[in-house]
Amino acid sequence: MGDCISDIRKWLEERKLIGVKLGLENCEIILQRLNNPHLNFPSIHVAGTNGKGSLCVQLSALARANNLNVGLFTSPHLITIEERIRINGSPIKSDDFDKFLNEIRDASLMSPFCNPTFFEVTFLVSMLAFRENNIDRAIIETGLGGRLDSTRLVDADLCVITTISKDHTEFLGDTLEEIALEKAGIHRSGVPLIISKSDKLSPSVFKVISDKVGDDLWIHEPSNSLSPWEIWIQLSEKIAELYQWNKPMLDCNWPGRSPGYGSSWFDTKSKICAAHNKEGFEVELNSINQPCVIVIGVSEKANIEDTLHPLTNDSLHDSVFNQIIFTEPLSGRNKAVSA
Repeated sequence: MGDCISDIRKWLEERKLIGVKLGLENCEIILQRLNNPHLNFPSIHVAGTNGKGSLCVQLSALARANNLNVGLFTSPHLITIEERIRINGSPIKSDDFDKFLNEIRDASLMSPFCNPTFFEVTFLVSMLAFRENNIDRAIIETGLGGRLDSTRLVDADLCVITTISKDHTEFLGDTLEEIALEKAGIHRSGVPLIISKSDKLSPSVFKVISDKVGDDLWIHEPSNSLSPWEIWIQLSEKIAELYQWNKPMLDCNWPGRSPGYGSSWFDTKSKICAAHNKEGFEVELNSINQPCVIVIGVSEKANIEDTLHPLTNDSLHDSVFNQIIFTEPLSGRNKAVSA
């Protein structure tokens, strides 16, 4: 390889300076130069504003329970970047990650030169890792939108849209209809696309998806009494029936998403929540039914006031929130909002 690990990781960190750049061309070219690893296995491709990571990890657990060799690609990561790429539930090794990084950098430097984004590079690493590990199936979470997301290049035999709400409007459009059209762009002709159709999905948004997907559209109507985590369990079990995965799901925990509390600090229950938009934040706050202290830190985004609006719910303040403490994240894709 010729380069030390720090050099190749520095190259990866430099990708962050590019920011978000939607489009398929970079990854199409680099994947071709790498002999198209993404075509070596079938994928389930999942898009949505919220819930897509939770559904993906549950599908991975179900597939593993049914003796499949499974690759899982999600984003972002909580602690280490290797978390984004898992084989049978475990993150790939750092040495393997660096090996694939070198291959991708070499491919990108060929003529004509390609300049992939940070996210695109992590996606490309996952494709090489999955090929090398001879996976039977991949579970792929989109990064942003769907139509122009690099994950759109995988060979999907099933597509899923979890929820549609306003987020990343600077890239996906200002209206729910525009956002829905971008997410419905993961559809491939002749490939089923399942949408979770809750009461919150407006007729106009559903029509956009229906017109785009046509006869390939399958509808899942979740039970109203379920929590968000349980909704995706229900949907993952329906998908398991399609693939004739008959064995029950393995234990499944997704830090920052799955229910339950973490370790107790000074005999006080604690929970980490990774919600990043109004819909997700509102659901998390509504699940709290005991007096608590909320510690919150956010990074800059286009609709920050809308995201934080659930905190203004007077009934929650009266019965649940003893105190709200604002802090500042030490890292992240965007600059921290000042506390």
